[in-house]
Amino acid sequence: MLKKYSVTLLVLLNMLFATGCSRQNNNLKQVKKNDTVRVTYQLKSGRRSLGTKNVQLKKGAKVDTGLKKAWPTKEHKGMITEINGHKQNDKKQKYWMYTINGKKASKGVKQQNVKDKNKIVFTLQKVSE
Repeated sequence: MLKKYSVTLLVLLNMLFATGCSRQNNNLKQVKKNDTVRVTYQLKSGRRSLGTKNVQLKKGAKVDTGLKKAWPTKEHKGMITEINGHKQNDKKQKYWMYTINGKKASKGVKQQNVKDKNKIVFTLQKVSE
């Protein structure tokens, strides 16, 4: 009889422990979710789309962090020179430019913070466009 109560008590303690752990994990997931932003990145060459990706980043992340997470990039002296195999062309004066939510960026990719639901479009275009 005592053995039966001991087993029942152990089962109940295990259930309480498992419930407490699952609540703790849910709270951690909620905190992590609140510390992130979701940003859409799009690549274009002129008017032609080269691809779109949604990236999840930590709050306070810079534009280049998400770009590098989405595609392989190359840079020279802090300027993006190639994204996903698409290179800028100095002779044709085609360079990578970017907009945030349809507005030309006023800062470089390493200085500009991203915000939740930003749409960032990198376009390989002539400087005069």
